[in-house]
Amino acid sequence: LESVEQALAKGDIACVITEPALTNIGIVLPEDGFLDGLRDACDRHGALLLIDETHTLSAGPGGMTATHGLRPDIVVVGKAIAGGVPIGAYGISANLTERIEAATGPGGADLVDVGGVGGTLAGNALSLAAARATLGEVLTDDAFTRMSALAERYTAGVQDTIDRHQLPWSVTRLGARAEYRFCAPAPRTGTESAAAEDEELDEYLHLALLNRGILVTPFHNMALMCPATSEADVDRHTEKFAEVVAEVAG
Repeated sequence: LESVEQALAKGDIACVITEPALTNIGIVLPEDGFLDGLRDACDRHGALLLIDETHTLSAGPGGMTATHGLRPDIVVVGKAIAGGVPIGAYGISANLTERIEAATGPGGADLVDVGGVGGTLAGNALSLAAARATLGEVLTDDAFTRMSALAERYTAGVQDTIDRHQLPWSVTRLGARAEYRFCAPAPRTGTESAAAEDEELDEYLHLALLNRGILVTPFHNMALMCPATSEADVDRHTEKFAEVVAEVAG
């Protein structure tokens, strides 16, 4: 937070854009109080806070904004909300809406054309139909409850194998998403996460699991539960992961 405060203190930053947890570099969860501190820092220096929930929607219905009680001015989301059909969406707080209207005058805010969501691809019928079906029938509260429980089961299985072989590895869960890393404790920053990468070991684990019928996300060791995932699927990964790790550990 200190570096954020220093940057904001210059007075030339209009908006802070962030994921509430890192994902593409590997799952890196925020430290306790960080996101609240970020909100407070933005308020003190007159900057907006935009949270990108595209990847962190896995935390639960409403993403980390809902599960962690965050207070962004703007939220953006995409990908999962339409089940794989291209889409993007954003929302703004009531307070920011009032500020926009106050600054532009009655009817002056161009929210339905080039200044808002208008454009050639806006309101695409296929994307909207896919989002309606996904949010109404697939990514339901009940589905998230079940997916998160499966991710917890997955995490416990991985952790048990790590503990059994006393490996300096870790596993982190974010709602329905979980990932194991070649370091312990789990990375606290993107820099630590990048330093924990081991390409040779990573490739070996992926190939060894693939030879046993388990296809893991190719660019890191992440698993994301979906409504169709079963306990049997999770337990099969736990079994095969244990076999591969036993070979690595000797």
